[in-house]
Amino acid sequence: MTSDSIAPIWRARVSRPMFRLGLIGAGRMGQTHVAALVPSNVISVTSIVEPRETVANDLRAAGHTVFNSIEALLDTKDIDGFLVATPSGFHADAIRQLVPAGLPILCEKPCGLSVADALEIRTMVASAGVRLQVGYWRRFVPAMITLKKDIENGRFGRLLLVHASQWDHRPPASEFRNSSGGIVVDMGVHEIDVIHWLTGQTIETVTSVSAWSRADKVSDEDSAVISFSLSDGSIGLATLGRFFPDRDFVGIEVMGDEDHQQYDIVSGSGGDAVFLSALRNQAEAFASGGNKFSATIDDAVAALRVASEIKEKSSS
Repeated sequence: MTSDSIAPIWRARVSRPMFRLGLIGAGRMGQTHVAALVPSNVISVTSIVEPRETVANDLRAAGHTVFNSIEALLDTKDIDGFLVATPSGFHADAIRQLVPAGLPILCEKPCGLSVADALEIRTMVASAGVRLQVGYWRRFVPAMITLKKDIENGRFGRLLLVHASQWDHRPPASEFRNSSGGIVVDMGVHEIDVIHWLTGQTIETVTSVSAWSRADKVSDEDSAVISFSLSDGSIGLATLGRFFPDRDFVGIEVMGDEDHQQYDIVSGSGGDAVFLSALRNQAEAFASGGNKFSATIDDAVAALRVASEIKEKSSS
């Protein structure tokens, strides 16, 4: 999700005491989280760490409290938990600095660029006894929750195919694309996670094909198709794209031998509202101690294992 149409700066909201969230990183996704939490009566972003002075000044002008480092934020001690929304390659470093505070952490996906990163994070939080939730927001879309229940209740009979799609309206900046781990790690982990979460099945084998970007100095794919064989004999399919003519798109399709359902989860002019609502639901669950839909570091490790296998096969 590129969130291009979401206003980048939201004014700070003053309200009764809520769960006080410290945001680490106020780039595209960080600012989207701020926007999502404006209507919340449960949790609010009360402090932001953003080292880029121009962005920090804009945030301060909008009424936010901004620090230039995690150390400066920790010195305030006025935080109940953290949201890590830095670029993926900095997830492990940010969490390493936050763990000594002993407060819960919500980390954007993929929670590191590699399996090694995620395993390091898992060890860090386990050793410190810190609760960590990972930002797989699809799990907090009401239609997806209903779909999961329908699968579990046997509505579809024997599952045959689950197709998850994510097509961004436009790609992020070249600098981000070149450091994001590529389309499978940056985008595909969402589809990997949601197929596993919806079906409850293990992903056993993977195959993929991708189209590499023709843009100058961009080492990333513009599109990819990934197929999975699942442990119950059904098939998972993920389609990814960096270009889509009508805003961002997220979809899901389930086919069984008794029923079929297709949802456009994020689509057209109403897509931003669904996205922001899911981010808000996710953060409110985090503030309340998490729930059965919350993604864990083990979920992040599992998604990155599959993504790493895809990357290895595509480079061999």
